[in-house]
Amino acid sequence: MFKNINLELSLKPFKQTDDNYIRRICVQIFEQWKPLLKNRKNIAIMLWVGDGSEILDYAGDLEETFEWAHFVGTANLPYLDDNAPLETSLHERKQDYIKNVPVMTYGILKNIVSCLKEEGKKAFPNATIRVGETFDIGPEFAISDFKYNRHLEICTGSRMDKFGFVDATAKLNADNRYYASYPNGIPEGTPFGTFLGKQSEIFLKDMGFDYLWLSNGLGFSANPWDKTGKIFDGENYYPERLSATKENVFAFWKLFRKECSFPLETRGTNNSVGIDYASDGVPLHDIYNANLDITAPPNSPWAALTDNYGLEIMGHMTRICELPSERFPFRYYIHDPWWINSPWYDRYDGAPSDIYLPMAISRINADGKVETANSLNILSIDNSYGGMPDACVNEPLPHILKAEKDAADEPAPLVWIYPMREYTTSHDAELLREMNIGDNYICDAINDGLPLCCVVSTDNFIRHDLSVYKKSIIISPVPENFKVLEKLMSLAKYGIGVLMYGTLQKLESVQSFRGLIKLNSTENAKSLREALSEFGYSIAFTKKEECIKPPTIGIARKDNALFFSAYNANTTTDTHLKFPLG
Repeated sequence: MFKNINLELSLKPFKQTDDNYIRRICVQIFEQWKPLLKNRKNIAIMLWVGDGSEILDYAGDLEETFEWAHFVGTANLPYLDDNAPLETSLHERKQDYIKNVPVMTYGILKNIVSCLKEEGKKAFPNATIRVGETFDIGPEFAISDFKYNRHLEICTGSRMDKFGFVDATAKLNADNRYYASYPNGIPEGTPFGTFLGKQSEIFLKDMGFDYLWLSNGLGFSANPWDKTGKIFDGENYYPERLSATKENVFAFWKLFRKECSFPLETRGTNNSVGIDYASDGVPLHDIYNANLDITAPPNSPWAALTDNYGLEIMGHMTRICELPSERFPFRYYIHDPWWINSPWYDRYDGAPSDIYLPMAISRINADGKVETANSLNILSIDNSYGGMPDACVNEPLPHILKAEKDAADEPAPLVWIYPMREYTTSHDAELLREMNIGDNYICDAINDGLPLCCVVSTDNFIRHDLSVYKKSIIISPVPENFKVLEKLMSLAKYGIGVLMYGTLQKLESVQSFRGLIKLNSTENAKSLREALSEFGYSIAFTKKEECIKPPTIGIARKDNALFFSAYNANTTTDTHLKFPLG
């Protein structure tokens, strides 16, 4: 059951900024989404105002104008010339989303926030209504003089359209500009986390916001879309950099939290816990356990863009095997307010696969109980031109509600044991390679049709009675903790199958036992799916051509039944299933 509904919204629908127009748009939002919002305890509107530079530049003057996200295409690029062809790439030239773009002031923004809360409370008087602000690390959404002119020193991460991403661990050069938290300018060497925290505390309070969303990996990695970073360059690992990198990443959170009291919600990266740690030293276990008042990142929306559902599912499971709060998030990509792209039509062709597959994901908590997503984000409820078409509510919404109704209540047939703590507290150079290879192996296996969608952390796993897993097959990397290995041996004696993966060198460290199948993670990942046949599960595909991508499958248990979710990229592919029951 979704305890929290978060509707993401840009300012584009507010094409006029008088009170009546603003209020009309606010009323429309809550009326349009009423079938989803009714009877919910917590409802939030998350505003994509700009790129967060409105926070960085804020000087406390409500009459001051600010740059906001009124473009299609990368905002920090030049405008499309009048005589240039309209088909010019949005990664080369930007365009305004409408003619006569409204001017936004901080006072207008404050009014929008207030109206959203007022109309939300009128429509749903028993719900808590919140409004959130967003901060992004890149050049996409709004013109940023702060990031791409005055303080280029913080933009040393991955590049997009020649612009670097903000590195949260950076320190700022001095300037003499007036800021709300630094009226005499920024002192030399001020940590970015300190500055952002101080500015956010004042800005969020003045505007009436309730929380802040950190977008595209801020606070985790300055390379959120890459599998390389400060520790791994694609070929070589640099373990000597690990300690300092970890400390700097963790320091951002402590510095920010010291200055800003507002709750934080996070987007995270496109990757997994292991890949993030092996490439960029992201100490997620420490971050989750530091009492920072944050939520876990949701599933990445990039499967809609890359067709890589394995990475979305695998990565999400690694981040929710443990949680920093009670929130277990699911995010669904209906519209894109920046890139002339409404995925419900343009990416998914009206098919609900990216609803049912990530909603099939479950975790087993410390008490041995199954948990499923209890917090929903809709990215976004407006399209790139500020429209809010009813069809993009009415068509996907029944699938979202059905996926919520049919969410798992027992461990799935396959359960993945994931060592978040062991991975993200390690200083073992060999383990960096092992976790990177292992997570990619699971990603590839899911893309090859392995129906894996249930996860448990090693720390929770060792607490559980064996009976929790009596209907499951266990998938695990070679354990770093001997207690985990002992538990796996006990499960095997109990008649529960164990599939253990790792590099050959790592596998050699584990003595074989009955019920254990070892799998080399440097070989073809289809070996994992094929190994299920040893325990009575056969999953095979008949394809017209070998190069065709197999279906991506999720199998969850609900009401003593198996619920299948699938994404089949090619309808000429046949799936053949044989399970212990038939």
